[in-house]
Amino acid sequence: MRRVVVTGASSEIGLAICRAVVREGDRLTAHYRSHGDAVAKLIAELGGAGEAVGADFGNDGELADFCRRIAETDVLVNVAAVTRTGLLPEMADADIRTMLAVNAAAPAMLCRAVLPGMVSRRSGCIVNISSAAARRGNPGQSVYAGTKGFMEALTRALAAEYGRRGIRVNCVSPGPIEAGSMKDLLAYAGDEVKGGVSLGRLGTPAEVGAAVAFLCGDGASYINGVCLSVDGGQMRGL
Repeated sequence: MRRVVVTGASSEIGLAICRAVVREGDRLTAHYRSHGDAVAKLIAELGGAGEAVGADFGNDGELADFCRRIAETDVLVNVAAVTRTGLLPEMADADIRTMLAVNAAAPAMLCRAVLPGMVSRRSGCIVNISSAAARRGNPGQSVYAGTKGFMEALTRALAAEYGRRGIRVNCVSPGPIEAGSMKDLLAYAGDEVKGGVSLGRLGTPAEVGAAVAFLCGDGASYINGVCLSVDGGQMRGL
């Protein structure tokens, strides 16, 4: 039995990752900040072997409580993130602090929570969810992009530190995926968004889930410290 933890499991991408990663016999801890009903429904769909746990990762106490309950984890997928868009001089202090807390500090602390147990078992898998924004200069995403750049650097450093102890740490970087806030953007700039993708379409949450499931599986046993782009070939424009 693998003990699988997925943060941000109530998002469309988070739900798809849970469905793709969890195998028969696994026990899932699915984190959510809101929409706990969707997570509870997912666990029932997957056979009921798991729990839905609500926590606000912007709250130090709630994050610490969650970290304590996931110490014995075999697979950790860090999906939870907050997006606030705006030019840096116009951004509120609270929005900057929230993105730094949820998108950067929380994943580091979650990795710290599970690593000692993985080291003792000489096995474990962590997959961090980044974003194409970490490598592209999208206006209005300076802080968000910075937090995702941190996520990718954290991934490489942890892979270097713990690979010899049987622990793999990788990253998946989605591009334009038809989910969440991207749906709002499509309403007025759909052609422009799709025009920057060489495949000429948006990706789906299931395609992100498939990439994560691959990295968590035995077929990726010799893959460590990589950032796998799931962006349809987003090669045009900035």
